[in-house]
Amino acid sequence: MSMKAAETTQGGAAARRSTPLPFNVVGARDGRTPAPLNIVGEETLVKVSAEDSDGTLAFFHLVAPPMSGPPRHVHTREDELFYVLEGELVFELDGHRHTVRTGDTVYLRRGVVHAYQNFTTSDARLLIATTPGVFSDFFVELSAATPLGALPALMASTRSEGSTASPHSGRR
Repeated sequence: MSMKAAETTQGGAAARRSTPLPFNVVGARDGRTPAPLNIVGEETLVKVSAEDSDGTLAFFHLVAPPMSGPPRHVHTREDELFYVLEGELVFELDGHRHTVRTGDTVYLRRGVVHAYQNFTTSDARLLIATTPGVFSDFFVELSAATPLGALPALMASTRSEGSTASPHSGRR
């Protein structure tokens, strides 16, 4: 069987792990990057990377602290699915607001302008899947370019990845 090495976060420490190509198993506190990613102030674990899925899927676990969320944006190349594990988020989807709670799912085809925000005083936890999976590479690059404790320069970054961020933060 062919084997592939992949970086995996284990309890905050990085370790090399050989993973068979047909599957991977990632622990609850683990990710496929050496450390959790910082995506607009949200701790993000890559559970399935583009490399793992041959580019077909990416899968993430995020912790959205109070008053966090991405700015309004649109993906031209990815469909996106959100599943709220815990908490409450307000999604803006093509100009319409929806309150999404624990157990709720949001599916977006490419081309839908969207954002979400955690307006509560507690962390929200959510899973996000994107197809195709190359979006995980963008998240890795975005996190690397984000100064500690700051938000990334989204306008320039997202345009090169087939997404467009609004000049408005989406936080009202």
